[in-house]
Amino acid sequence: RRVWPGISACTMTVSRPLEVGLSSASCGPQDGDASPQTRTATSSGLRTQVAMVVAVVALGCANNIMKQIAAKPLHSYSYMLGLATAVAYVPLYGLILVVLVVSKVVPRHQMDFVWRCSLQPGIPILGLFAVAALGDTLGDVIGMICTPYVTGPVHSLLSNCTPMFIAVLSMLFLRKRYSLAESLGLLGVLVAVLLGIVPTFEGGSSSTTQPFFAVVLGGSCLFNAIAFMVKELLFERYTAWFSTRNVDDEVASGLNIFVMNTHASLFQLPFTLLCMPLNVALGQTHGEGIVPYMREAIHCEFASDATACGPDGVHGDLAGTCTIIYVVFNILWNISILMSVKYSGALTTFVALKAIFPVSTLLFAYVDWPLIGRTDLNWLVWLSVALILPSIALYQWATGEQQKRYLQHPSLAACCWPLGRSRVVLAVDPL
Repeated sequence: RRVWPGISACTMTVSRPLEVGLSSASCGPQDGDASPQTRTATSSGLRTQVAMVVAVVALGCANNIMKQIAAKPLHSYSYMLGLATAVAYVPLYGLILVVLVVSKVVPRHQMDFVWRCSLQPGIPILGLFAVAALGDTLGDVIGMICTPYVTGPVHSLLSNCTPMFIAVLSMLFLRKRYSLAESLGLLGVLVAVLLGIVPTFEGGSSSTTQPFFAVVLGGSCLFNAIAFMVKELLFERYTAWFSTRNVDDEVASGLNIFVMNTHASLFQLPFTLLCMPLNVALGQTHGEGIVPYMREAIHCEFASDATACGPDGVHGDLAGTCTIIYVVFNILWNISILMSVKYSGALTTFVALKAIFPVSTLLFAYVDWPLIGRTDLNWLVWLSVALILPSIALYQWATGEQQKRYLQHPSLAACCWPLGRSRVVLAVDPL
């Protein structure tokens, strides 16, 4: 589910080094004068970029597919997928951050910002990390609980509700203005999502997706959108705080992504445990209390018994194995995203992330996967695939153009530009 937010967060960390590298390269030999060593380095860099993009798409598809497979034996205990990933990320991100701090890749003043600074008197910066973690926890846990009741393609499609929630929240709370083209792109995404879930309410070939859980899953993206906005605020506050310090270090001017991920994961684990009552609210406990439910969930994970996960679980003896494989793919996918942003750039990685949905949809539809088989898809789902890709491309292009207008003059980045363009131009330059 970490789609657009992940790219934006990573960009703020690595954009400055990338810009420096590009500006330096432009002063070097031109294509016609390139030395063999330069051509070799360029070719090697291109191969690395392609490999990173392929890794993002391949591991993203594996993550989506393995999540659906793991949900089959777990079924009512699919909450354990969210708990397993939360447990795995604390030591992983913690170890990476320790190595980066010891090797001085992450300057110690970034840790000072997290632990000693305040947003306002009495509101520590660390509290914002907790809010971001809470948003991600609610979105991810609800998503895991809904997984057994929503097909893989529809699950991936509904994750695109996140950018729409981000747009609404940005307009309401950050006073951000979207151009007409951006609005049309978001509208296209909304129409594609609605087309994709229409068969869910009609039954037929998509009856394996339950309408209630499809709606809940789409609505849960609101929490991921809130987490995204808080993380963006944290990156901005760090940049503003860093600018007040007398440190000549462009790389350190962006908050390192592992500082963000490590501290968020520290909060996300206890929040995931506190989210256990969501299983009661969404009918996973079948009238039981939390304690008996968790006892059964742990037994389901660790018992090598085909009936350990209850009558709804398929091959309950594979629950633990499937969970471990899913967690491994999830970790590898998230690492590949960070590596791709570093070596291929944010835009290329963004395109790779958007390619996961159509590629995984094809794989769900035409490959006979263990436990889940092939997924029969209504023609409206294919139509949504065809519509969502150009809509996202339009939104991404229009966002770049809106940013250019903002840099030229903030008033030019008006709402629904170019509607009312003449009034904006007169306001900027009455002559």
